Amino acid sequence: MKKTSVFASGAGCALAAALLGGSLASTAVAAPATAAGPAKLARPHATTHPTEATAAPAAINTAAVAKAVEPAVVDVNTVLDPLEGGGATGGAGTGMIVSPDGEIVTNNHVVSGADRIAVTIPGHGTHQATFVGSDPTKDIAVIKVTGVSNLPTVTWGNSSAVQVGTPVVAIGNALGLGGEPTVTQGIISATGRTITAADQTGANPETLHGLLQTDAPIAPGNSGGPLVNASDQVVAMDTAAASAGSVGASLGFAIPSNRVRTIAGEIAAHEHLPGLVYGRPTFLGVAVVSSSQATSNPFGLGFGSFGFGSFGVNPFGLGPSTPTKPGLVVEAVDPGSGAANAGLQAGEEITAVDGTAVSTPAALSKVVKSHKPGQELTLTVYTGSAAETIHARLGQGPVD
Repeated sequence: MKKTSVFASGAGCALAAALLGGSLASTAVAAPATAAGPAKLARPHATTHPTEATAAPAAINTAAVAKAVEPAVVDVNTVLDPLEGGGATGGAGTGMIVSPDGEIVTNNHVVSGADRIAVTIPGHGTHQATFVGSDPTKDIAVIKVTGVSNLPTVTWGNSSAVQVGTPVVAIGNALGLGGEPTVTQGIISATGRTITAADQTGANPETLHGLLQTDAPIAPGNSGGPLVNASDQVVAMDTAAASAGSVGASLGFAIPSNRVRTIAGEIAAHEHLPGLVYGRPTFLGVAVVSSSQATSNPFGLGFGSFGFGSFGVNPFGLGPSTPTKPGLVVEAVDPGSGAANAGLQAGEEITAVDGTAVSTPAALSKVVKSHKPGQELTLTVYTGSAAETIHARLGQGPVD
């Protein structure tokens, strides 16, 4: 998903910027996204001291680089459940093949919130991908396709050796157009950049440090794609860019390859390290609100957990006007989820899970997170006049 943002650097500029692909459950998503308006120059900061250059791009054989690298660059397209995503339908980004059997590295924001991930591999068609894991704070994720072998892989370069003025080529699924990837050329125009990005409401900020800056034109959909040197080596992963119409709109930002390669390797090896997240969360599939909140808000305009920690809204005013006892009023049920298959319906009230009373969305989320997909919960449910026991099998939720 494209996120409007403000980044601050040691050069002293504050500019409108954007992440370049993917999707989040909190907002409608589709590439391309709307660019932010112009921003203003700010006073110099002393937090970082990047090196900068504005020289013309050095010579590089763009066609040869693209021909060598494109076979290992994939389109990543995601789908969100409309109920969970509040109307969101999907997003687009790019990925790089890092193992012959189908491991792919991309930005975490490309796949965050996705229910389904589809990967199109040049010459190998489109495949559904599974989420292996991520480091959300570093915006790096690994996904995997199965049933493939002997795939071409990218060649990593040493990002520590990259200098200002190094010619580079950006390759990616710009604007989510699919088909032949978009290829652009530029130079490394600064190193050591720090950016802080947030969504279009200014929420969910994330800060990334030590990025490479490039003047190679990149667009929404490029996230997760390679920034390549003249030796066909990936020196960084495209992640964000200044928004069109802002000061420095030709500036792009990419995560150095040494960091991407290290973290992707840790994820692929399932190392137990702080900050790493593996697999998809356990999912019940209900949006709930405490019965006390439902009583005080008869129009049902509340927020509640879907059983894995995210939120849903009930615009229809569903729910009993007088709950039977302390519990959780069901505002919405995700079609196809364990809750739906068990027969749970909006307006009913959950009072206990596995015999233990629950009265807050957080309590329900805690119980759900303590189980694994495929396990079963026993729910005590009031339908308005009588208590009923139902059994719901937990599934897998959207990518965190």
